[in-house]
Amino acid sequence: MPRKRALALIVRARNDLLSHAAERIPADALPLNETAAQLERLLLDVRAGRINEFELHHPAHIHVWISAD
Repeated sequence: MPRKRALALIVRARNDLLSHAAERIPADALPLNETAAQLERLLLDVRAGRINEFELHHPAHIHVWISAD
């Protein structure tokens, strides 16, 4: 998939996790917040071109290969 679409996918997954975390008590939200932080790091790496292949597990399992734009 194109890099722009991959970035949008990561942003949507991160925002979804953060919205679910906001609905939970802090102890239950911690794993969601940690995963959202990992997605933020992934977002930066994909945007910088350091990563061209990755997997997401939220909201569904998907394996992504970045194609040339």
